[in-house]
Amino acid sequence: MLSNSALPYVAYGLLTALVFLGGIQDWSRGEVSNWISIPLFAAGLTASVLRLFSRGQRMAGIAIGMIVLALTLSALKGWMGGADWKILVGLFGLWPFAGLTALAAAGVWGGVEMLRTRNPNARFPGVTAFAFATALTFLAQFFIMPLN
Repeated sequence: MLSNSALPYVAYGLLTALVFLGGIQDWSRGEVSNWISIPLFAAGLTASVLRLFSRGQRMAGIAIGMIVLALTLSALKGWMGGADWKILVGLFGLWPFAGLTALAAAGVWGGVEMLRTRNPNARFPGVTAFAFATALTFLAQFFIMPLN
């Protein structure tokens, strides 16, 4: 039986594994299966909405909602792929710290690709960047800054 203190590690570990699998698919095929992105999106969106109705997390829910809105507008403008959008929404809803690091990693990777190719419209596997950042976030939380 798992103790209550181990449950976040298991949940974040499973989430990390799912995003990592999506990252491998994005790297090798250039697309991510819907069986990975849609459940992650639905769970993250549900968690975001639940935060809005939670007394202690209402402000976090509003902040995450604003980020989700910005991501949605970016996806509608064609600045990111559908799987990128769904996985980021899922990450921000379920594990906001990992969502933030994933977004930062994608920004750095995208900037490097633009400089490397000298193309302001350079494309790169965004979910792979998210997977890398999520794995690093998990390791950091597990080894450096344990959850309470």
